[in-house]
Amino acid sequence: MKLSRLPGLIVAIALLASCGKEESLEEPFRGNSCDYAPYTAGSSFEYEQTGGDPADTFQYILVAKGDTVFNGETYLWLEDDASSGFSLFKCGEGEYEQLVDVSNIPYAPADPVKTVYLRDDLPRGGSWIEQLPLTIPGVGDLLLVMQYTIVEKGTNKTVLGKEYSDVIGVQMDVSMPPLIPAQVLSTSFYAKGVGLIQADREEDTTRLVTYTIR
Repeated sequence: MKLSRLPGLIVAIALLASCGKEESLEEPFRGNSCDYAPYTAGSSFEYEQTGGDPADTFQYILVAKGDTVFNGETYLWLEDDASSGFSLFKCGEGEYEQLVDVSNIPYAPADPVKTVYLRDDLPRGGSWIEQLPLTIPGVGDLLLVMQYTIVEKGTNKTVLGKEYSDVIGVQMDVSMPPLIPAQVLSTSFYAKGVGLIQADREEDTTRLVTYTIR
């Protein structure tokens, strides 16, 4: 495996572990326990993604289907109508976790990857680190490091003409020491009572178009 392919692997795994189509652990959503991810059963979120090379625009809908059990724990099942992909969701105590299947990515772990992608209990400037061990033939054992930093807290943000309040912005930096230095992968914005409203990467931007919360 050429080292030049490592950044692509980082992006693939880290994005699956960080985007709004996620799986999470902790207490299931009840009342205001998960203000920044109100994925109650029957809720839907339509997103528009623009960018890429060549430039393109497409839309997809994320739907919360209902509860499911994995390894003895209860999750909320989320489904993407564009790719028919699914994920699980669970959160509580200020932490929003993901449990993502990356087994279809070369050299990625066979078991689902769990990571905290948002912490609404931290102030601006607060950060945390998630680590994912990888074994790559011809390279050896490596560690994918994902650092999340709260870059906005309690701000307003306008997305596609709609203003959202009480927004949290989370910057995600990834690295694979000593081969790949830290680099910004994405910045995601979450609005209280709504969830993910925008995610910016160098290659593209995803924006919330409309949503229905049941």
